[in-house]
Amino acid sequence: MFVRLVLLVAVVVSANPVEAHDGIESVGDAWLSFTVSMVMLMVFWFMYCIGARRIPSLIERWLAFNVASVAAILALLIPLGGWVEESSAMHMAQHMLIMVVIIPLYMLARPLPQWVAVGGWPVVWLSKPLLYLSRYPMQAAFMQSVVIWFWHAPKFYNLALASPWWHLLEHICFALSACVFWWSVLNQRTAVTLLALLFTLMHTSMLGALLTFAQIPLYNDSRDFHDQQLAGLIMWVPSGLPYLIAAIWCSLYWFRRISRTLSS
Repeated sequence: MFVRLVLLVAVVVSANPVEAHDGIESVGDAWLSFTVSMVMLMVFWFMYCIGARRIPSLIERWLAFNVASVAAILALLIPLGGWVEESSAMHMAQHMLIMVVIIPLYMLARPLPQWVAVGGWPVVWLSKPLLYLSRYPMQAAFMQSVVIWFWHAPKFYNLALASPWWHLLEHICFALSACVFWWSVLNQRTAVTLLALLFTLMHTSMLGALLTFAQIPLYNDSRDFHDQQLAGLIMWVPSGLPYLIAAIWCSLYWFRRISRTLSS
């Protein structure tokens, strides 16, 4: 399976040569950052597959992890051929794919036991800070909001476009903050969790509306203004649905628990 995936990636890359980000970084840097991203993903995937042999996982969790990994490969392929450089909408789709599709699926898979079975104490040591932060839903939501608004500020957004390495750092920040947020949400279905989800839905919708209704280009001046509006709509509507669904799911669980408490 891994050999086929690597061959598929190689075919796509060879058919769409990686272009430099805005002509600032070299093609070699773009290739290297892509390779680093792909190696990191494959290492996590390979560790999970080995760990799943030692600690079997439920079939739905196994499927969630593998679907998330395939989606992650697709997200890595988006920048190839200069699509991200040419389209704010494609850039936004990549961001939202990471934060509201890939990471929630990874968290639903609950892969930590499988990773620990292979990686041992280094995995435990690295995951402890994230697990600690996930104990507090509102703090996790606030941390994620800082990451989202920081990387969508014009200066840092353009910086990520100009440099493959800044682009990689941006994605790592998105992934880590989303891991903390979604792990907190999925493990604490309380009133505070509901508040954290609604807060996230509100501030991401606000950012999407800002991009949609802005009267001037907020990012690279060479970009299409209508494409910026489409990027705002992507963040505003489809990307808000997972937060809304999670908020409804959390509220129903919470209300059922209250009803059982009152009836008893």
